[in-house]
Amino acid sequence: MLSVFLTLALICGCSCYPSGAPESACTTMTPSHGVPPQNTSSPYVIKFSSSNFSIDSNFTVTISSKDGNTSFKGFLVEVFTDQPTPNQLKEGEFKVPENAHPTCNGGATHSDAKEKHMIGLQWQPTTSFTGKVKFRATIVQAYKVIWENVKSEYLSVDYTAPSTSPSDVTTISHPISTTSESPSDLPRCEPGFGCFKACPLTTCESVVMWRRSGNCVDFKIVARLDRPNNRWVAIGFSPTGRMPKTSVIMCLVDNDKISVEEGINKGYSFGPLSNKTLGLTNISASVVDSVLRCTFTRQINISGSVESIYSLTKKYFLLLGDGPIIGTPGQHEKTPVKSESRVDFLVNENVGSDDPSKTLYKLHGSLMILSWMFLSSVAIITARYYKSEWRGMMPCGVKVWFAIHRTMMSMVFIITTASFIIIFIQVGSLLQETEGDIYVRYHPALGITVMALCVANPIMAFFRCDPGHKYRHVFHYSHMVVGTAAQILSAITIYFGVNLEKSNTPEEASYIVIAYIITYVIIEVILECQKYYRRNED
Repeated sequence: MLSVFLTLALICGCSCYPSGAPESACTTMTPSHGVPPQNTSSPYVIKFSSSNFSIDSNFTVTISSKDGNTSFKGFLVEVFTDQPTPNQLKEGEFKVPENAHPTCNGGATHSDAKEKHMIGLQWQPTTSFTGKVKFRATIVQAYKVIWENVKSEYLSVDYTAPSTSPSDVTTISHPISTTSESPSDLPRCEPGFGCFKACPLTTCESVVMWRRSGNCVDFKIVARLDRPNNRWVAIGFSPTGRMPKTSVIMCLVDNDKISVEEGINKGYSFGPLSNKTLGLTNISASVVDSVLRCTFTRQINISGSVESIYSLTKKYFLLLGDGPIIGTPGQHEKTPVKSESRVDFLVNENVGSDDPSKTLYKLHGSLMILSWMFLSSVAIITARYYKSEWRGMMPCGVKVWFAIHRTMMSMVFIITTASFIIIFIQVGSLLQETEGDIYVRYHPALGITVMALCVANPIMAFFRCDPGHKYRHVFHYSHMVVGTAAQILSAITIYFGVNLEKSNTPEEASYIVIAYIITYVIIEVILECQKYYRRNED
């Protein structure tokens, strides 16, 4: 038994390196896993943020899969010269994220065995070196699935000429945080930082941290992504808590490249600045186990900045959102989470999020759906098609159709009024600019119109003529037109409402509303045909 344990210990001691490649692998770049490397084309690629490296270059090396989806657990990357017999270049160093560390006197390797979809490494050669280099990597997908000799294109290093290809990533002069964070854990706040948690339900999928450092503020975003690629995560500094005129810093994971862009929201659309990293330094980003870590340092006051870059000496609402990248950053799929109050980014404080569940919005919508998709529908159909059918039925001296109609419409009036008051309390005004497609912006105006018609009809009913009066037909048709108009407009308003971002409803909700409208129309047509058929029989 002892020999078995000693053998296992020996094997693990020689072959298991979850914290990175050992120094003994620096020369051969071959893991001691006891299996040969794959002999097929590597699914991984090494790319650069710029085709040249120069004295003003902001340069990063990215290791990722070609398809953007294949993950890997470990890697060892080194730099070689372009001589006939390539030699390892030791005149340089990597600045690495938290899930990697320097090794092999100029190389870099992983520091954990978690799955990674891509990793960005900042590389800086010494000022004495000029020439061409190539990056070579060994990448471990699984313990027995290894690709060796994964090579990049040649890179020209020139410290004398400025770069002609701008980069989105600046060289890290110091790491923002030295606190280790396990990718498998939920994002969490770190000691020494102010923190904003985005907690839409009971768990926090994203956190934003900050701390002042002299004339700058260090920021760190940790966000769990629904999909590891073609996604963006952004923070916004908003004077009002709404999206228009919000200064935005966006971290983008676009296929095999991680970058940072700064811009301003023009209305509800993001517009990057001409200098996408104005006032930003120390940028670093990585994606591990579908968790994005994006760090950067922002100047408090940016000299000569445009109007869209706000001074951090003032307090702002902090917005946090994410969305897809389809060529360019697309619209966020969920309403961005907003801080519950304005944030002082020069002070380390914990800030809670505004209620993203939007309880009052959902209560308003639920009450309107109950009123107009159920109660009003039953009341109108009963009065229109069963008035003659139940003519002789008068329990308690009241016609059955009339009792049902009056009871239902009274409930519609009460519930609609309550719902109107609730949304007025939440919004604070009658008309408010809304987010989304332009047709959705008519929702408030349509809602006010429906409320007005809902009030008008019972007033008309209160002053109606007696059944035998010569002008009774005027009330009858007016009452029918107003009620039908309210019913039609309510359906349109509800459809617009479920498409509002603040409703936080899934896309399927709009299909349900459409299905209701179609079903209601079909029922009306069937009953109208039946009514016409019976009238002809009589």
